[in-house]
Amino acid sequence: MPAPISSTALTTTLVNVPSRPSVRSASSFSSVTSANSVTSTTTTPVNEVVFRHGRVEDAALMTEMQFSNYNHHYRKILPSPWLDNLDSSAMDAFHTKRMTPPVDEREMAYVVAERLNAETGLPELVGMSQSMVPWWDRAYNHRWNDGWSQDSFDCEIDTLYVKFGIQGGGIGRKLVLGALQEAYDRFDMRKGVIIWTLVANTQGRDFYKRIGCEEAGFRTLDLGDYPAECVGYAFRSVGEAIGK
Repeated sequence: MPAPISSTALTTTLVNVPSRPSVRSASSFSSVTSANSVTSTTTTPVNEVVFRHGRVEDAALMTEMQFSNYNHHYRKILPSPWLDNLDSSAMDAFHTKRMTPPVDEREMAYVVAERLNAETGLPELVGMSQSMVPWWDRAYNHRWNDGWSQDSFDCEIDTLYVKFGIQGGGIGRKLVLGALQEAYDRFDMRKGVIIWTLVANTQGRDFYKRIGCEEAGFRTLDLGDYPAECVGYAFRSVGEAIGK
């Protein structure tokens, strides 16, 4: 793994990202097309990206990346009033609270991807993920496929975003694996892992299938006055996902 590139190296905790191979060849990650996909424009090989613990100082950049993805990918999926009323200050506070020590007590771990910006030479966040105890109360009307139930899981990937314009280079897969390694090592999560995405998000669904997830069920996400149908993709165990 590359050496830390952050100027705050003394407070940087690198994440051990397992080398579990993808279900398809690595080249397929930059060639997937779907109704709302984008072509990767990354010029940074994934092996030049550092994966580390998220820090409170990252919160605003996380929100910027998250909302940029929302506005690009979800304009034809979610109602415009919901997107137009996104509150960056509230989301900054949300991420800050989740990353403020002692985070181990809440059993959630943020992992961020960081690279050197080619123009400025400074560290730049290009991705984020989060593993945590499943948050069932945020949605309702769970319908499980055969062989799956709520009891199948003790881990959820709640947050996964790659900076707009560089999707497709393998950073997303490593963010998933890094977050799951944290769940396995720090929180002793050994059961299944669930990752929810919007049913209409064909790009996201393609991605989760490519990394080896199974379709486990459906649920309705509560976005205020806007119910959104979601599909859950899963690994049978955290250990399976990271090659244990």
